[in-house]
Amino acid sequence: MRKFQNAIYRFMYGRYGHDKLNFFLIIFTLILSILFSLFLRGQFLPSLLTYGLLIWILYRSMSKNHYRRRKELSKFMTLTRPIRSAYRQIKRNVTDRTYRYYTCPQCGQKVRVPRGKGKIEISCPSCRRKFTRKS
Repeated sequence: MRKFQNAIYRFMYGRYGHDKLNFFLIIFTLILSILFSLFLRGQFLPSLLTYGLLIWILYRSMSKNHYRRRKELSKFMTLTRPIRSAYRQIKRNVTDRTYRYYTCPQCGQKVRVPRGKGKIEISCPSCRRKFTRKS
């Protein structure tokens, strides 16, 4: 068992491995394959697309071109930043019981205000713009 484990370690040495883009692609491929199996049974093109994505995932994880994989990851993270930021703010508002979090409409700065104070006027610490929200 130990020899096999060492062989895998030697094989993977210098390879890129998995990152957030690969994780997203795996989940996306899984959802696509479930949807295709439910609605497009027996079609050749959806199966080809799913297998193509799986091959791309394996290619990315086995690649030794770290520069290109990091560039792809950077592009992916830039494109998904607004979605991740909105998700993070919603999660904060749901889990934090003492504060509410708002985004300044002018500069985009995140502002934390205490909960349960009713309708209040919030002053942005960055641009000094005032806006009214319910806390």
